[in-house]
Amino acid sequence: MDEPEYKSVLEALNSLISEKPKAGDKQAYEAAYESMQTYLERLDLVSELTKLKVIHVAGTKGKGSTCAMVESMLQQCGYKTGLFTSPHLVDVRERIRLQGRPIAIPTFIKHFWWCFNNLKEYADAHPGMPAYFRFMTILALKVFLEEKVDVAILEVGVGGRLDATNCIPQPIVCGVTSLGFDHVELLGHTLPEIAREKAGIFKQGVPAFTVQQPVDALQSLLEVAARVEAPLKLAAPFDQYILPPEGFHQLGLAGVHQRVNASLAVQLAATWEQSAGHSCGGPDPAGAAKRAQQVAQLQLPDAYAAGLRQCVWPGRAQVISQSWVSEGASEGLGTTFFLDGAHTPESMATCAEWFAEASQLQQESSRPAGQPLAPPHRILLFNCMKERNPEALLQPFMTTLAAKGLGFQQALFVPPESSYRKLGSTEQHKDLSWQHGLQRVYQTNLSNSPRGVARAGLRLPPLPGLEGSQDAAQGAVLSSLRATLNWLRRCGQEGPKAPLQVLVTGSLYLVGDVLKLLNKAPV
Repeated sequence: MDEPEYKSVLEALNSLISEKPKAGDKQAYEAAYESMQTYLERLDLVSELTKLKVIHVAGTKGKGSTCAMVESMLQQCGYKTGLFTSPHLVDVRERIRLQGRPIAIPTFIKHFWWCFNNLKEYADAHPGMPAYFRFMTILALKVFLEEKVDVAILEVGVGGRLDATNCIPQPIVCGVTSLGFDHVELLGHTLPEIAREKAGIFKQGVPAFTVQQPVDALQSLLEVAARVEAPLKLAAPFDQYILPPEGFHQLGLAGVHQRVNASLAVQLAATWEQSAGHSCGGPDPAGAAKRAQQVAQLQLPDAYAAGLRQCVWPGRAQVISQSWVSEGASEGLGTTFFLDGAHTPESMATCAEWFAEASQLQQESSRPAGQPLAPPHRILLFNCMKERNPEALLQPFMTTLAAKGLGFQQALFVPPESSYRKLGSTEQHKDLSWQHGLQRVYQTNLSNSPRGVARAGLRLPPLPGLEGSQDAAQGAVLSSLRATLNWLRRCGQEGPKAPLQVLVTGSLYLVGDVLKLLNKAPV
């Protein structure tokens, strides 16, 4: 790896990070969207984009998971895939994947400087250099063109109608995942308004699919589809498919909600194969037609089943078993991390559903034969970005857990090392007022939720840097994520033989930093 040059690339890329427009400043987003055409013209990419055979996916929940499933299925069918998603967890190269892997550093460097330097020639002319996300979108499109992918799968960043990815004139198929409330200052404060923005990716004559939605949201999707003459259909529920004869045990992505995403992913992959599988020079045109026909008959093709089983999407419903080996010990005591980057009210409730199930499964699977089920010591590690409403996130999360009879023995509110403005920064955070606010919201909601029952004689090492008389059972604020993970390591090494379960959620930045500090980064 050419570390000095890659560092220069990251510095140049981070120079494009701009202040986000003020809440409700739709005019700024309109102008930003219109600028995409200018940038593409400056790079002579406008006509080139027609060569890409695109699957375009919008939605509130499950966009990335759906795209990852489509990628995995089409890879199993032998196609060369390109995937563009956001945000990244640890390394920006995660946003652009070729054949299921983050783009290689030399390839990233080459295409980055081509785009950056050519756009820099016009930096003094309006609209100047593109901001971070628009540049990454342009870079991804350039990479997919140069690397001659068979299929380009694009995840919308925000909304749809005014998103940078909506520069594709004629995708092969479009999809809209489950809708909910997010970015309401830009997209609208009602589900119909949000749905209309998401449906902005629909194009005349281009087939589109969605999943079951609230009635008013679905009506808005149908209205936009009718207006632009895009045939919109509901994806068949995954449970209706006839599975391959050898059986289908489970999806690679955990959680009941992933079956909804899988139903959409299957329709998107099959529709793409039906329209483009024979014309992209793919390995098996006859196989593509057969698979599309199978899906039409609600039969899950073998290749699709394999792709769904093998799909991996880090930081979303991810479980990591970490063994902390203490000095002089033959094996360390286990700590299980449950990581989910949920950051909307609906996804936080879904996260709670998943954690309740996954926690129980992990507890049962780790029980020694003939031994009683040992109750775990559960710890919540939480943070969310300042533009989020903590009450809107924590209330459905804790209510859902309460319905499952689950609680936490300790809750820790810790700032991440990364942020929108300082990607990958390890700078210490001095101002913890936001985290103290999160703790207060948690404590308010705690009265309606079951607390984890502390085990008799359970003694853990003291929390690091605990200010005042904070009680972690009520929620405690810690200043350093690194110190928090070191404390968890000590718990595994020095604490009693009690299973530790740590749920990390509320922010993809927090999840990414934990993965990095655990040496489990996806690149």
